[in-house]
Amino acid sequence: MKKIFIWILLYYLRFFAKLSLLINRPKVIGITGSVGKSSARNVIYAILKNHFKVKMIKEGNSETGIPLGILGIDPGNYQISDWLRIMILSPFKIFYLSGTKILIVEMGIDSPYPPKNMDYLLSIVSPNISVVLNVYPVHSEQFDSIITNNLSSEERTELITERIAEEKTKIITKAKPAIGIYNSDNQFIKEQLSDYKATKLISFGKNSKNNISYGKYEVDLKKSCFELLFPRLRSKKVNIEIKGYFLPKKYQEILSAGFLVGLSLELSIDKIKKSLIANFILPAGRSSIFEGINDSVIIDSSYNASRASLLTFIETTNLLSKKENRPFVVILGDMRELGREAEQEHKIVAEALKNTADYFFCVGELTKKYVLPEIKNGHWFKNSVELGQYLKTSLPYQSVVLVKGSQNTIFLEEAIKFILKNKKDEKKLCRQNDFWLRQKSKFFQGV
Repeated sequence: MKKIFIWILLYYLRFFAKLSLLINRPKVIGITGSVGKSSARNVIYAILKNHFKVKMIKEGNSETGIPLGILGIDPGNYQISDWLRIMILSPFKIFYLSGTKILIVEMGIDSPYPPKNMDYLLSIVSPNISVVLNVYPVHSEQFDSIITNNLSSEERTELITERIAEEKTKIITKAKPAIGIYNSDNQFIKEQLSDYKATKLISFGKNSKNNISYGKYEVDLKKSCFELLFPRLRSKKVNIEIKGYFLPKKYQEILSAGFLVGLSLELSIDKIKKSLIANFILPAGRSSIFEGINDSVIIDSSYNASRASLLTFIETTNLLSKKENRPFVVILGDMRELGREAEQEHKIVAEALKNTADYFFCVGELTKKYVLPEIKNGHWFKNSVELGQYLKTSLPYQSVVLVKGSQNTIFLEEAIKFILKNKKDEKKLCRQNDFWLRQKSKFFQGV
């Protein structure tokens, strides 16, 4: 009975979302990838904000989040009363996008099966411009069931990543947008698009044959600096300085995708850069820099974690700590939803931490089992509150602190609260709305 109600609700929301798109006819920019979708959404919004009437779906990239975003309905606390309110409001919210010229939609997939796959999301919204940032074995647990052969862990990971790439690239191959933007450095994406001809494809990557390639990169405790190259535009170069965020080198992918979207909408490079610098912000828990106790610097990437994002953050933060001659502290939570790939993925991260982290603290059973044994002088804690209480009196002086972990039951943002220099910064952490604070209060009371 519950499944029937869920499908009725999904079809109901989809109907009014599609009706809204039909009536208001915004140009849709769809973004997918394993890492960086929300950041890319915000970059593109910052670029377009000064030039078009544009909206982005801020909360949700799923089978419910997308239609609710199109209708401009707050899901509330996801109680039965909230869903009843949503069903009543939906017919009256079809004009929410009235006057909107461009709608930016983040499209995340968790499974090869509906409603959590790309086919279902494309049945709600079909992008005019599609962006594929990258593909990594994230949310691989849901793809376990399609791999039945007796394969090694490495072979399984590669096959699952191929299937994830096939699913994600449907935002181009099935949607057939006017323009498809993709990361040519990612072999899995490249293979999926190698024979595809129905869409104008433009790319970014290290090679100078791309529409955008990469130049110099620098980062310090106050800013991140990138150089983007435009080989097809008389080798034009653009230098971008973003203050207040610690952005790893891989952020070149996200900035490049944003510039290509802007160019596709006939904005000049100079206008794109000016708007980006003026309007750029990131969602909470993604690369924010805070002052910490004991003259420390906190790099808050606590919203979520995957192997790919962790490796690039570890590499970049380690280089920064050496440059600044500060201790490198890593606070790590489990990477979730990896299924049978959990052991391998955590051990890869452990290998990267062996010779980099000066101090290591972790939360979660997976880090305890697969990462902690590989790290000298590492410490494991039952939950983030216990970790925060310990760090409040034990955080190394002048350290650079990297915080990264997955969402449910990890909640590393709660550990950060204990080591912030300014208590007012608590409001800038992720998952601080009433719904999440209630959920976390119940969780920490029960552990």
